[in-house]
Amino acid sequence: MKKQVWENKYNKQLCVTIPKGSGIKSGDVVSIEKEKIKNIVYSFVVADMFHYGHLQLLEKANELADYHICGVLTDKGAVSYRKKPIANFEERKAIISALRCVDRVIPQTDKDPTVNLKKIHNEFKDSTIILVHASNWKNVPGDEFIKKIKGKIVRPPYYAKLSDDKIKRYMEQIKIK
Repeated sequence: MKKQVWENKYNKQLCVTIPKGSGIKSGDVVSIEKEKIKNIVYSFVVADMFHYGHLQLLEKANELADYHICGVLTDKGAVSYRKKPIANFEERKAIISALRCVDRVIPQTDKDPTVNLKKIHNEFKDSTIILVHASNWKNVPGDEFIKKIKGKIVRPPYYAKLSDDKIKRYMEQIKIK
């Protein structure tokens, strides 16, 4: 079971939320060993109008490693290469943070995740980083850094049935005139 440590806003203590049904009960001792994380997957999304295609990518990414970090593009980062998202960064980040298949969410300020990949590489020095990006882009941003650190790149099939643009077009078509 992978869980991210969070800070209690009221007493500033560090906490880990353990789900019911995990077999762990109040008073049990648990071990948190960061150094045991050997494979880290990094994915990134805008996640505007979150849909099944996004979920499929994030679930596939999660299957590949011990720990899944997902970068959510900030509003400015998203606008740098596409139309402004309908949902703002905080809304999109909240959706991704709520998913069981993502262990940590971090902001990504640019289409290229290299800044985040370098931070992750520094934090988990002895781990392999796996960069996951769907097959719909010819070039994967961040691939040069991943190759340099002897990481891996995985490109699951793009889920073509749904996309933000297809959803927007559909909504325009059904609009009552």
